[in-house]
Amino acid sequence: MDFNKWNPFWATCCGFIAFLIIVGNTLTIATLLKKKFRTGPHFLLISLAVADLLVGCTIPLYIAGMFMFSSELEMLYVALYFVMFATVSSIFHLPVISLERLHAVLRPFRHQQLSLTAYWIAIAIPWIVSLSIAVPGYVLRRSHKRSNLVFFVIAFLTTPLLITSFSYFVIWKKGREIQDKVKSFQQNQEARFSRTLFLVTAASFATWVPFQLCTIIIGVSGIKAMPMSIFFPMRILQFSNSFVNFVIYFFRFPSYRKALFSMFSRKVPNPETATAPPDLTHTDRPSS
Repeated sequence: MDFNKWNPFWATCCGFIAFLIIVGNTLTIATLLKKKFRTGPHFLLISLAVADLLVGCTIPLYIAGMFMFSSELEMLYVALYFVMFATVSSIFHLPVISLERLHAVLRPFRHQQLSLTAYWIAIAIPWIVSLSIAVPGYVLRRSHKRSNLVFFVIAFLTTPLLITSFSYFVIWKKGREIQDKVKSFQQNQEARFSRTLFLVTAASFATWVPFQLCTIIIGVSGIKAMPMSIFFPMRILQFSNSFVNFVIYFFRFPSYRKALFSMFSRKVPNPETATAPPDLTHTDRPSS
């Protein structure tokens, strides 16, 4: 099998990662929509999961576009810009989430008073950015120059990376300042939540950056095409960016894991205890 050509092997790999992305993010959305998770920070994670779900849904279109490359070039353009729209939205959720965590650490009392309107605005930003990039890019696709593409990729790579890095650096510095102090339960919860989202961000950039760097190298060096044996592993690694969130949530959020398992283990109520009054002394707080 020639790995330097688009073939059923690469199509199968892309199809498999698309399946994992769709299943993982569908479960994440269903879990985080439960009443116990309906808070502003979790709404941001739901929006991120929707963006990642769209990435998974666009991969079959991408596969179809690659197979029809020779006869339907327009189909490939549509597929590529749909993938771009979903990917840009997913990546730009990360700096928005990091800024929300920064606000939670620096202004904890004000953060607790944030209205849902502020979160809806924060959620809208990545989608507006992705639309403003993908739609003009598709309309002007035939007039693109390689130098413009390199500039776009560099800006697209550095902007969210710098914002996110700065936010988590400040969060880390703030954590060092108060590490010797006695933290409240809420502070411990916020710290754990921020660490988990930092892991999500780091894993996302680790899987997403290699493909972007290859694109920059090709544009700068003047190479006409990247060998498919390099291109597709990088592409699949980039797609896996939309699945790592589910894995990290599963291992880092006990409440998420418990809620996820509860969807698959519906117990039949015991007739002897079905009418027992609820235990009002216990509150089921999400453990982040």
